Amino acid sequence: MSNKITTFQLCSLMLINDIFAIFCLCGGISAATAAGFGIGSVLQLIISVPLICMYKKRGTLSDCGKIAKIILLGGIILWGGMLFSMLMKAGNLVFIPFEEVGKWGGIITTALIAVVCLYIASSGIKAMARSAVIAAALGAVCLGVVAVSAIIHSDLENIKSAESTGFFHELSKGFTLSGGLAGFTVMLGFVKDNIPRTAIGYFIGKAVITAAVLISGVLVCGGIMKITDFPIVWAAQLTQPFSFQRIDSLFLIVFTVFAVYSIAIQASAAEYLVGEVFPFIKRYRCSIILVIMAAAGALSGQWIHGNAFTVILSAGGLIAVPVIYFIRRKIRL
Repeated sequence: MSNKITTFQLCSLMLINDIFAIFCLCGGISAATAAGFGIGSVLQLIISVPLICMYKKRGTLSDCGKIAKIILLGGIILWGGMLFSMLMKAGNLVFIPFEEVGKWGGIITTALIAVVCLYIASSGIKAMARSAVIAAALGAVCLGVVAVSAIIHSDLENIKSAESTGFFHELSKGFTLSGGLAGFTVMLGFVKDNIPRTAIGYFIGKAVITAAVLISGVLVCGGIMKITDFPIVWAAQLTQPFSFQRIDSLFLIVFTVFAVYSIAIQASAAEYLVGEVFPFIKRYRCSIILVIMAAAGALSGQWIHGNAFTVILSAGGLIAVPVIYFIRRKIRL
């Protein structure tokens, strides 16, 4: 019971992960992107119904066997690697430039963030979830300020000028950038409140918030989308609520805090699974996981949007866990 968390805490944890992925979204976005992400969240809720039923029947990951846990662990590690890769690339625009030391500046910054992630993840799921509520509240305030500034500096014509690659491609992109589903599968099992209400609240909140952030980015960057690498980062830079910095200081704070928590969430979920699958590993589990994630991020080079494999990978654990659970339960009966 020591790791039990509330609905609000779980939503804070997972939405931080989702919003950070939106910050790091590379390539053009449009109104179709916002629609694709929103509808994608609803579809993910539908897919998660068997998992919700499993937890509602007091099923646990321990009842699913090692295969299900290994599938989840693989998905979490790969998503954690993608988060490190996103951080390295988008961070070049957000953090202080390191012209004198080249890539080493970005590597040092990422390493420092990894150390903070280790501290947060090692504190335990409950402690991390409590502090995530404060981080989410800080993010909500800061994003609200940036959003208001974005509306003031926006142009409705940008919605028309922003080109789309097609709704189905945008929908698959939404699934790809929801690699946190494996972490959600683990964290939902620690919720002490009403499980169905928690899942519904999370996915609906995710659909609304991600769509709002994307639309704000389109309103600001729609006219220059072809020359914009990271539209949400550029939207925060162009709105400039405060004109005395290279990029809005509020967004810098939110980006860094969300980066730390996004990786820490995955590391904490992976640490729990490692303890279940490899009980003989009793020390340095979180450190080992973070090293593996960082290595996966360095080797990946770049993440892929809208690829069928990444779509399957994102939802694979979410589907496999309850299926294996109910099969094992039926065999026992």
